[in-house]
Amino acid sequence: MSFLLRAVFLLLIFGFVVYVLKAIARLSFHLRGTVKDVKNLREQLSGRPAASAEMVRCASCGAFVAPREAVTISGRGAKQIFCSHDCLRAHAQRA
Repeated sequence: MSFLLRAVFLLLIFGFVVYVLKAIARLSFHLRGTVKDVKNLREQLSGRPAASAEMVRCASCGAFVAPREAVTISGRGAKQIFCSHDCLRAHAQRA
C-alpha cells in the first residue's frame, strides 16, 4: 500500500511540474507578442516611419533615407535621389 501511495504522490508532483512548465511556456509566448505590439505602438506614436528594408542612398551625401521621404529628380533617362532639398541644392551648386 505504501508503494502505491508513493507512486500516486510522485505522479501528482510530476503532473504539477508539467502544468507549471506549460503555463510558463504559454506566458512567455504571450509576452513575446505583447512586446511586439508595444514596439509597434511606440513607432506609431513617435511619428517616425516604421523601419523598412527598402532604403535608398542620397546622391549627394550618401545617407540612407526611406523612399517616401526622399526627393527624386528625373531627367535624361536618369533618376537621382536625395535625402533632402538641402542636399539637392548642395549637389546642384557643385555641378
